Amino acid sequence: MPVHHRRRTVLMAVMLTLAAPTFVAPVVAQGDTGTPIAGVAIVAAGSATVGPILQAAAEAFAAQEPGIEVAIERSSSGAGIERFCNGETDLATSGRRIRDDEAAACAEAGVAYDEFEVAYDGVAVVVNPANEAVACLTQGQLGRLWEPDSAVRIWQDLDPGWPAEPIVLYGTGSESGTYQFFTQEIVGEEGVSRGDYEVTDGHPTTAERVAADANGLGFLPYPRYVENQDRLKLVAVDAGGGCVEPTAETIRDGSYTPLSRPLYVYASRASLARPEVAKFLRFYLTDAAMYSEQVGLVASAEEVYVANRTKLEDAVAGASAPDGPVTIATPTA
Repeated sequence: MPVHHRRRTVLMAVMLTLAAPTFVAPVVAQGDTGTPIAGVAIVAAGSATVGPILQAAAEAFAAQEPGIEVAIERSSSGAGIERFCNGETDLATSGRRIRDDEAAACAEAGVAYDEFEVAYDGVAVVVNPANEAVACLTQGQLGRLWEPDSAVRIWQDLDPGWPAEPIVLYGTGSESGTYQFFTQEIVGEEGVSRGDYEVTDGHPTTAERVAADANGLGFLPYPRYVENQDRLKLVAVDAGGGCVEPTAETIRDGSYTPLSRPLYVYASRASLARPEVAKFLRFYLTDAAMYSEQVGLVASAEEVYVANRTKLEDAVAGASAPDGPVTIATPTA
């Protein structure tokens, strides 16, 4: 099994500097008098894919709302949800839905929450541009390549017409929502894969490794591929209906299957009771599609955003039950 990578960093409400590379500098909006309101902060943590959406919204929010600091940590879906269920953050960003064990942790801590679908992403399979042979892989070939104890070692193991050169695999570890989604769809079980691939410390590193290795193959969120498309080669995926590359259109219409996925933001009910948190989410959800597209992701359908705005107002008013746990789980004898 791949090594688990966890990054836990305490976010202070007022930060003068942020040295850790997993952080995006917090946005502090100044008031008309130029004086920020001390001690007011909104903290989000989780997916490195979803984080940039909130960062784009936070930068616009800072110009409108004085003195409200929005601090965003980009690490992994699992790490962000863990902090969220510990009551350490207001928002969690995730490339997948909260799992049952994570919901149980939220229940144990008394954290009630609401789920908001905010965008779509496709997981891109990439190789080095020097690899002229591989332009498309079937879902079955990808499964054989990434399954536990895989016997695939060289390209020829996947196709007799391909080179007898070793395949070198790269990707993020088991805390990554991208990894969890990729293994669920390709191997058939979340968090399960061969253990002899190089676990990178993030998607930028995966791109760097594949770009430097003529026999490299890796997986990336679609926006990270777009950022590196001049040094990576995109591989189409055939799930039975022909080879399809991820694009905004194929991700949105579902034809890039099975590697298209919805992305989520989770908000705790306790945090939504704070006016600044409700104000930020209201601001963000007003133009959620624009912020998604601004960072290279694919917007969800407009009706999803309309439903999100209604859900938010009902949650703030206490007019609806939360989506997530409100009671502490009691173990059975």
